[in-house]
Amino acid sequence: MGVVEILAGVVVALLPRFGGYLVAAWLGGIIVNLLLLGNFYDVALRDVGLLIGALALARLATAVAPRGLEHRD
Repeated sequence: MGVVEILAGVVVALLPRFGGYLVAAWLGGIIVNLLLLGNFYDVALRDVGLLIGALALARLATAVAPRGLEHRD
């Protein structure tokens, strides 16, 4: 699991428009898993905050550089 999270972090660093949504989906899966297990509602709530942050990062990256990484003169 740690390797997947490290790879997701690298994707966020290189392609934040895509990586933000990737991390949000990963966190969504973790949240569902924690809710199904029960007794981990506090950790699930923490991950909801992280999911909102990942979505905000992806939306911000889209707004700032809508066509990808471009060199501007």
